[in-house]
Amino acid sequence: MAAVDLIDRAVDQAREKAAAAGVTVRLLHGDATRLDELDLPGPFDLSCYCGVPLHRRDAYAAGLTHRAAPVARLLMFGYGPEPLGNPIPEVTSWAVGVTADELRSRFPGWELIDVTPGTNSVPTFWFTLRRDA
Repeated sequence: MAAVDLIDRAVDQAREKAAAAGVTVRLLHGDATRLDELDLPGPFDLSCYCGVPLHRRDAYAAGLTHRAAPVARLLMFGYGPEPLGNPIPEVTSWAVGVTADELRSRFPGWELIDVTPGTNSVPTFWFTLRRDA
């Protein structure tokens, strides 16, 4: 099992949780939109799509689709399409919402099988996609 995240703190916390649970997982600090630059050949069974900047989403979708197992599922968390009203430019640049239509468009060959609203104070959603075998 392998995982990649851009945020050092997230990787460190995941390592701590994996160790506490006695789970073996390879955790890498890296950019999930640049999988070709990482030593993660796949196949992947599960992935999360949150915080991916709008200009890197096509690369993320292509890289992940290339490495996904034939019957993979993608669990994607994302903010709703409504503006977050965040005045911080570096946050606003990645906190662009996602819609079911966007995921259908960016992930051809995948079926959107579930959309579940999140429980956050701002609109969020969990999207589940299944790869057509």
